[in-house]
Amino acid sequence: MTADTQSLLAPYRDQLNEIDETLVTLVAERLTICAQVAHTKRRHGIAMMQPDRVEEVKSRCAKLGADQGLDPEFVRALYGLIIGEACALEDRIIER
Repeated sequence: MTADTQSLLAPYRDQLNEIDETLVTLVAERLTICAQVAHTKRRHGIAMMQPDRVEEVKSRCAKLGADQGLDPEFVRALYGLIIGEACALEDRIIER
């Protein structure tokens, strides 16, 4: 890539880097809340896995994504990864 090409793309890459930082921060915040949920489930003997809630989140976010012009299946897959990590975190906390 030439210096001219790099300078043309630099502003976009800077914007993408800022968005990536925001996305990672928001995912970390989401997982912090999931940890709080796990501690509550542990204290009150609530089952870790809540399949209805998983489907509710995936469906709601797929619709939100579609409303923004995103492929709903992409959004469902993305949330599958996020929820999978949240479940692993909850499992570690609940099984202590």
